[in-house]
Amino acid sequence: MLKPVCHKTDKYRGYQQALDDFGIAELLAKLSNYCEQQEQESLAALLISQLTHSIDAELIANYLSAIALNRQDLLPRLITQKFSPSFVDLPEDFPNTAKTPRFLYGDKLRWIGCDTDWGTAIGRFYSFAPHLCCWTWCYLIWLSKDSPSAAWTYADIAWEEDLEPLEAEPML
Repeated sequence: MLKPVCHKTDKYRGYQQALDDFGIAELLAKLSNYCEQQEQESLAALLISQLTHSIDAELIANYLSAIALNRQDLLPRLITQKFSPSFVDLPEDFPNTAKTPRFLYGDKLRWIGCDTDWGTAIGRFYSFAPHLCCWTWCYLIWLSKDSPSAAWTYADIAWEEDLEPLEAEPML
């Protein structure tokens, strides 16, 4: 985190810390292998500009979802996530190689890592999960009337890995 700037020497340290925190110092160090300092700064500015224009909305959504679900373990995989279009085709041997769904219709479930929403499994479908780079089960959950999101929706969907059995109705 950037420290507050108190006087001129702290201003320089704050600038250097910002370069470190945002990976710009590392980028400049790598570019120093290829060009002179003035060219490094111009090239760094160009690369950052191109990155800004090529941001993948789906990747950002998956990143934010992983953070919201307290799944920081998925973040490194999201950053390097690459899959070919053939991965998103339904597996040729479906349903023979698909894992058996973990939950049945009527199971009482809740989202893992948060005590906000819970409900009853009323449907499921097999789909490609971009954040996992594989096919898996996704469930349609009919929210309990006491579930916080029930104020604006009746149902929601969740990946199987994000759900767990609800032992008892949560206390409000």
